[in-house]
Parts: sequence; structure tokens; C-alpha cells
Amino acid sequence: MIDCPCQPDTAIRAPTILIADDHDLVRDGVKLMVAAMWPGARLLEAADAGALRQQARHLAQPALALVDLNMPGMDKGAGLALLARECPQLRMVVVSALTSPDVIRRALDLPSVYAFVPKSAGALRMQQAIDAALEGRRLPYQPPAAAVPLPAAGLTPRMEEVRALLRQGLSNKQIARQLDLSEGTVKNYLSEIFRVLQVSNRTQAAQYDPELA
Repeated sequence: MIDCPCQPDTAIRAPTILIADDHDLVRDGVKLMVAAMWPGARLLEAADAGALRQQARHLAQPALALVDLNMPGMDKGAGLALLARECPQLRMVVVSALTSPDVIRRALDLPSVYAFVPKSAGALRMQQAIDAALEGRRLPYQPPAAAVPLPAAGLTPRMEEVRALLRQGLSNKQIARQLDLSEGTVKNYLSEIFRVLQVSNRTQAAQYDPELA
């Protein structure tokens, strides 16, 4: 195990916050948001799990990492567990488009993860998560308020369940696990969804809007 250096707590008004996401635009947006919330914060960046772990090993405490589960090397959360073992004093908030109950549960089961923020949430939720983590409080998961998408004409309830998980960014294997189906059955459902919606790929199926059809 690699120990993280730990110094006595300094003023929380000037924390170190490491923003880990593989999209430049996302990191830039989060930096602007965090800088407005915490003007004295020291902001660092990482674009993949390797860079995140490398920087995390050398951070003085208290420090916080805002971590995307979908960036290279993160392996949908396996890299998060590894980081938590290597650097247990690093406080983490997961910021992710992956919001299946299993993903959320596994992330929040880690003792150093203080909050889970969907990427569809707003600035207020992000601030609440950062505040809680820096204060050492665990924030219960709260799904963002959103309108329930209209069902697409011609899709069965089961096909709508598959499409709902598709919109969350889940792979065929993850969808199969969530719905207790085989991967082959999920592929068959996707083929039928494509046919009914008259689309040709997963992205088009996920983005399909019945009101615009």
C-alpha cells in the first residue's frame, strides 16, 4: 500500500481540489464552478486514472478529488477502489454520467467517497457535495429532478427499460445484469428498438425524442 502524506488540517477555506475527467471542456467548466465556490482553492487537473493516482499520492491533506468514473483507466469504478486503497486520506466526490443503482452503491460503499453527483445535476448539488466532503460529512445520494421521458410509440415496457439504461450510458453487459437478462437477449432488444425507432445506432436510440419524431 502507498501511504499518502498527511499534514494537520489547514483552513478548509483553502483546500486542494483535484478535478479528474478526460474531457477538457468538462474540466474547464468544473474549474470555473469550483473557483467561484472556493476562491482560495488550489485547483489541479487529471485526464485519466493514472494521472489522478500519480498526483493523489503527493497531495498534502486535506485534499479532495472530483472523479469521473468513465475516464481512461478508471474501468467503471475499479480504479476508484484502487485509489481509495492507495490513498485512504484523500476525500472523493464521484461526478459521473453513470447513475445505475449498482454503480452508485459501489462508489458510496468506499469510505473515502463522500458524495455521488450525477453530471445532470446542477451547481447547487455540486456545492453541497464539496462542502460535505471537505467537512467530513457523507452526503446521501439524491437523483436530480427531471421529467420522465415520454415512451416511444411501438416500444414494449421491457424495451423502454432497456432504452432507459441505454440513456444512462450502460453497456450491454451492464444492462443485462440490471435486468437479469443474457447479453444476447439485450442485443436482440436493441436490434428491435433500432427497427421500431428507425435509427441505426445506440446514440440515436438513446437521444430519440418522441415529440420530435
